[in-house]
Formats: sequence, C-alpha cells, structure tokens
Amino acid sequence: MSSEENLVRLRRRLLERLTPEEVEVFSSKAGLSVEYADMLRENVLGLFHVPIGIVEGVVVNGRVLLIPLAIEERGVVEMVIRGADLVAGCGGFTAESTDQIMIGQIQVVGVGDLEEGICRVSSERDNLLLEANTVSATRRAVDLKARRLNTETGPMLIVEIYVDVKDSMGANVVNSMCEMISSAIEGLTGGRVNMAILTNLSSKRMVKVQARIPNGRIDGEAVERIVKASAFAEADPYRAVTHNKGIMNGVSAVLLATGNDTRAVEAGAHAYASLGGAYKPLSIWTRGVDGGLVGTLEMPLSVGTVGGVVNSHPIARINLKLLGVEGAADLGQIAASVGLAANLGALYTLVTEGVKSIQ
Repeated sequence: MSSEENLVRLRRRLLERLTPEEVEVFSSKAGLSVEYADMLRENVLGLFHVPIGIVEGVVVNGRVLLIPLAIEERGVVEMVIRGADLVAGCGGFTAESTDQIMIGQIQVVGVGDLEEGICRVSSERDNLLLEANTVSATRRAVDLKARRLNTETGPMLIVEIYVDVKDSMGANVVNSMCEMISSAIEGLTGGRVNMAILTNLSSKRMVKVQARIPNGRIDGEAVERIVKASAFAEADPYRAVTHNKGIMNGVSAVLLATGNDTRAVEAGAHAYASLGGAYKPLSIWTRGVDGGLVGTLEMPLSVGTVGGVVNSHPIARINLKLLGVEGAADLGQIAASVGLAANLGALYTLVTEGVKSIQ
C-alpha cells in the first residue's frame, strides 16, 4: 500500500470515529479561532499551527490504539510507527502507574527554632489536612510533611502537602491548598511563608512501561547494537540527553495533542533523570533471558483528562476521544508507551540505517 493510500485509509477511519461537526473542527479551517484563543491566553496576536500525525496499531496493555501526535519535527511519527510495529507482534507495551499524587511546597523563612517548628507542624498534620480539604470535594490532600532545608541564604522550613488530584493535572487545586493552610503554618512556626506552589517533579505520580521483543523478532546483531547504544546513554550524559529527547518526542506529542502541559512534564522528566547525581536515560534496553530485547521506561508524568485547556480546547477534546482514554492514569500510560516506541524506533534506525534516515 502506498503512503497516499494509507493516508486516505487513516482519514476514513477518523471519519468513522468522529461526528461531522468534529471533523469540521479538526480541519485547519475551523480548529481554533483567534477570538477563542484570546479567551485561553493573554495578548493573543495570532495562531501557530502544529501538524497532527496519526499512528495506528500501538498496543498498550492489550488495547490497539489510534494515537494523535502534535509535533512539527519530521521523522517523529515514523519513529513511533517503527517502534510500535516492532513491539506490536510481541504483545505490545505493558504499562502501570502509581496513584495520581501531586506535591505542593510551602517555603517558610524566619523560623526561630526549626526543629520546634517541624514538630508543631507535624503535630497539627490532621487539622492542616482538614483545612486543605475544604478546597475540593473530590480531590483530597492525603499527607503532609515538614523538613529542614539548608540553603546559601540560611536554613528554612519546607512543608510539603501530598494531594490525590484524580484525573486533573492538579496545579490549581494543589496551589489553592497550599495557600489555604499558609496562615496556619505561619502561626505554628512563627515564620513567614515566602511562597507556596506545586512542584513539577511529580515523583509520586510515576509511570512504568516495558516492552519485550523475543529472540528472532529482531536480527541478533541489531539487538546487540541497541543494547550497546543504551549502555552509551547510561554512561554518558551527553548521549543520555539526546536519548531522552527522543523519548520526549513521543510523550510531548501526545500531551500537546491532548491539551496537556508539555513543559511541566519535560521539566519533571529531566529532573528525575538527574536525581541520582548524574543525568541518566529514562529508558534502558537490555538482552532478555532468551537473547531478545527488553526495554523499560520509568518517569514522572503529571497529566489531566479534565479541567483547563483539556476541556476548553476543541481539538484536545477530539484527540482524547480518538485515544479513548479512561482517565489521567490511562493517558499517562499511553504517553509513556509512545515515548518508549519513539525511543526504540530511533535506536533501531540509528544502529542500522543511520541518522540520515530519521531526518
């Protein structure tokens, strides 16, 4: 089948899944007007259009998915297709998530006795959580901790609140909870709250994806080359950052297509890659016991399927419908699986055909 025939077939599949009104919105003529964009953001002067490519046949936890990717870079869609095809015949990607917990941080300065301040905050943990939980009826603060932090400007007290944000990205509710309890924390510590905001290093909101390709599915020499390429990334941060960029090509394209905050996820991913003191790859490829290839990706992923741009951007709503997501955890697992597919497709191409075939 030619590329043109395949594109026609894909467009027919979209027509089967969308209403005529959604098809009209999905077109470049009716997607997002300047007037509507002005309601989303400040000082809107115009629109910058990003192509949306479609990848079919990505298998995640046994489901065969149609994936919309919003990205301007040539070759990314092809790398996702290659990686997904290599894995699809072997059961696809298996993915799992932790709870959808986001962390808010309250910085308290000018505390006379830090240890006493920590004890007082800890003793009032339950009451502080009760106060925080007046903010939302569904998204709940589930824990709160206080710690000392030594800085160049002197020691300070950091209070962290842990919030189950359900299917939202969670920034607004976490920030509101931090503001809600700030006065009480000042009263308990005798200090001054300097700032209060969530962290985008969502280490309590993790996704893990694995792909297993049995011996014989890929040429043995190619398997060995991919394993050595992965070892290169593990040992060298200059290679690791490009390795991770390839992962984020897939992840961010899914998030942009669904109206999610790509910058927050990218910042969290790169911070997580550095937590051990050296910048490391988010995915690792090794030989399986049968001589095949095993890839594992683990990263923080804070995404939402409700609220904000996700609900207000017309094309984001349509793309979520195409994905058929069941909630934020499901979307995170899909995005991470696409990231691992992009990573595999790029590595396989690099060690066989070379970089020119990607461009």
